[in-house]
Amino acid sequence: MIRRLLLPLAGLLAVQAAAVIVEVNLPYKELRLKDGLLFTDVAVRSINTSAGTVMLLVNKDLVSVRSSMLPDEVSARLKGMAPAQTPEEMEAEKQQLAADRKKAAENAERRQRMAEEEAQAARAASRTLNVKAAAEEAARVEAIPDEVAKFADQRARAYFRYQSDPHSNIGAVINSDIFLDNPEPVPGWSGRWRVEGVAYRQFINNQASGFGRSGQEFEMLIQTHDRKKPEIVEIRVK
Repeated sequence: MIRRLLLPLAGLLAVQAAAVIVEVNLPYKELRLKDGLLFTDVAVRSINTSAGTVMLLVNKDLVSVRSSMLPDEVSARLKGMAPAQTPEEMEAEKQQLAADRKKAAENAERRQRMAEEEAQAARAASRTLNVKAAAEEAARVEAIPDEVAKFADQRARAYFRYQSDPHSNIGAVINSDIFLDNPEPVPGWSGRWRVEGVAYRQFINNQASGFGRSGQEFEMLIQTHDRKKPEIVEIRVK
């Protein structure tokens, strides 16, 4: 059964009109509005023909939405239940539809503008990150020769003090000096460096009493790795 309730409505411009509210009961498992909003287990409970709105019962709460937002098939059913509109109501609905379209267009324009601003900000942030990453990579590459030189000096001192010539007459090394040339990249080997140098040592002579001195030229091959410590490939005494 459909009941009509006539409520007085005072217009802001002192224009009086009769607002017709029609009570209905149209339940739906799902009701998706034209703006994409989805309601589940919802029922259309009333229509306000003057205001151009419908009242929905959603989870025991009443929600008012514009009639123009309803799916076309739901709007068609409701029009059959509502009384014929007066010319004033038809004009008011026409104006409301125009206002809704204008508001929807403004919202779409605002969302588009926000999306463009967010995309622009994302591109700017990406450029900043790329510049920062490029600067960090350049600094890392620039620091590699110094890192290789430091590593070569440490390994050369340990090698010529404790490991070189284990079966020779060189006993305990009393003093040593290491002189290294600047590291040079090895052509054709990514991350590989060559370091040449001379090791001077003063040592105890195991085969004769007293001390001995020597100077040896050598070459080191060092392999570097990204985010790992360098490693010795070879130490070759010339």
